Amino acid sequence: MLHFQEKRFIVVFVFLTSLFSSVAIGQHLPRLEKRGAVTQLIVDDKPFLILGGELYNSSSSNLEYMEPLWQQLKDMHLNTVLVAVSWQLTEPEEGRFDFSLVDGLIREAREHDMRLVLLWFGSWKNGLSHYVPDWVKQDPARFHRVILDNGKATETVSPLGLESGKADARAFAALMAHLKKVDGRENTVIMVQVQNEVGVLGAVRDYSELANTFFHQQVPKALIDGLKMYEEDLHPQVRELWERNGRREAGSWNEVFGNNLLAEEYFMAWHYADYINAVATAGKAQYNLPMFVNAWIVQPEDKRAGDYPSGGPQEHVHDIWRIAAPNIDILSPDIYLPDFPAITEAYTHSWNPLFIPESFAGELGAANAFYAIGKHAAIGYSPFGIDGIADSPQASALSKSYSVLEQLTPLITGAQSDNRITAFILTKNQSLITQKLGGYKVTASLSQNMRSGEFLSDNGYGIVIWEGDDAFVVTGSNINITFVPDTTGPRMAGFLSVYEGEYLNGSWESGRLLNGDNIMVNYDLSNEAHHNRTGTGAKLGSDPSILKVKLYRFE
Repeated sequence: MLHFQEKRFIVVFVFLTSLFSSVAIGQHLPRLEKRGAVTQLIVDDKPFLILGGELYNSSSSNLEYMEPLWQQLKDMHLNTVLVAVSWQLTEPEEGRFDFSLVDGLIREAREHDMRLVLLWFGSWKNGLSHYVPDWVKQDPARFHRVILDNGKATETVSPLGLESGKADARAFAALMAHLKKVDGRENTVIMVQVQNEVGVLGAVRDYSELANTFFHQQVPKALIDGLKMYEEDLHPQVRELWERNGRREAGSWNEVFGNNLLAEEYFMAWHYADYINAVATAGKAQYNLPMFVNAWIVQPEDKRAGDYPSGGPQEHVHDIWRIAAPNIDILSPDIYLPDFPAITEAYTHSWNPLFIPESFAGELGAANAFYAIGKHAAIGYSPFGIDGIADSPQASALSKSYSVLEQLTPLITGAQSDNRITAFILTKNQSLITQKLGGYKVTASLSQNMRSGEFLSDNGYGIVIWEGDDAFVVTGSNINITFVPDTTGPRMAGFLSVYEGEYLNGSWESGRLLNGDNIMVNYDLSNEAHHNRTGTGAKLGSDPSILKVKLYRFE
């Protein structure tokens, strides 16, 4: 087991290796970089927003199957496709590698001016080990399996198995070395996901003889060192368990965290993270691209770990993961639950930029993309099964939102770094939200029929960017945006102008100057004036659009 200090040494070594490699090929690599208040994905030396889509898991296993999909994906305004690359197809015989599939995916992506995020389905996919090579499946004596608490064996490779970790790391390193060779200049591949939704299903932990031995041994010193280092910033549950058991600096997992199921889940989180960090380290030593892991998050019906993948990078074990896996750059949630704002909040940390590799498409996906990017400076968004919706209304809604986000990318990324941006998701149950930006209380309300008061849609979303002084860019769908001064001086604000338009090749092209009914949201002027409002707002219809707003203040 590597000590904490040894892992930090590896991070420095990998960084220097990558630096010299990038100089050698004359190209700056895609990278994560702190800019102002946020961490951004930098591609071709510019901030990049992933307007993505993830293919179904088996789609990328056959280039002929993929051929008609590329133009469909391009027509949806995707700039990035997330594609699975399996260990099974990459290393069909131990030590013999076949990267023809990877080469074909890169070639087709380039021809359609798109980027790729590769999903390494190595030892695990959705907690299981269906994508490992045949020679791994057929040798459980060498490649240890998870044993459930009922004594039954599973197909799942155990993260405590030394041989499987070494073999996975060798294969991943070979993949990354090949990527450097064929893509080191073009940078078609901009990130890599290491494994997929890992964790034990069916039990809280591995109960094999090997795992039982490790569980009753000392908690790794590197974990204790990390808990002490991040003591002021630990998840409340982790801190409470550690403190309840005396803030021990040595002892077994039960002695340090208590005789409970969480101690067993922490044990699995450590070993999954440690295993995957070793795989990532081997890959980054060859070609240092940003790397992330994704989480099958806890579902409402789950009663304990094992109902969801135990030991995966769920929010309540982030501290274990960031200590054990310093070479994993992002812990990402796959979000298929309704409370998108709360989940994104839980996965956004100063040390963990937000990226959503799997979620919904359609109107809900459009809202999610706007919110994640505008509220939490997400580096991107990606619905799952994107190749299954090409001719559906879901594709149309996502395409329209991606078109707007594509136009606004330079404004959005600049505003993210300067903290000049916010975002809203509205529903009938939460139809009005106020936030502060640029000296104003900015209120988003779900669009209504002014006569009947009926909502015009079940959902609305938007982004507001402050451009300085009293100027804003507003974008979104099915919402109204109003402004009330939040600083000293005149207490009311009216519109000097509201222009619709679009950004073409980075330059603003004005359309209509909106006035009259196009900016009125409430004719009850007495009540509006009582609340320092004018009854006017920036109104965004059903199709996402862009408005440029200039305000003035008065008494």
